[in-house]
Amino acid sequence: MDALEAARSVALGQGLRYVYIGNVPGHPHENTYCPGCGELLMRRYSVELLWQGLAADKRCPRCGQAVPIVGSLPTVAGSLR
Repeated sequence: MDALEAARSVALGQGLRYVYIGNVPGHPHENTYCPGCGELLMRRYSVELLWQGLAADKRCPRCGQAVPIVGSLPTVAGSLR
């Protein structure tokens, strides 16, 4: 776990903006947050996307930061936050 957290820190320090730790159920860094304001954008559990909170124009709903998602936004059944 320490190695994954260290790798995430290095990636963020190098300027990557959407780094998350995957396949570790319940880890606080398995979600995606807005690099502009820290708003939760995508909630995951293990390999499953539980909730996505991006606006239809692929922007953060809080600060308006554009999120470079290629293709359509994922559809999820729940609205868990």
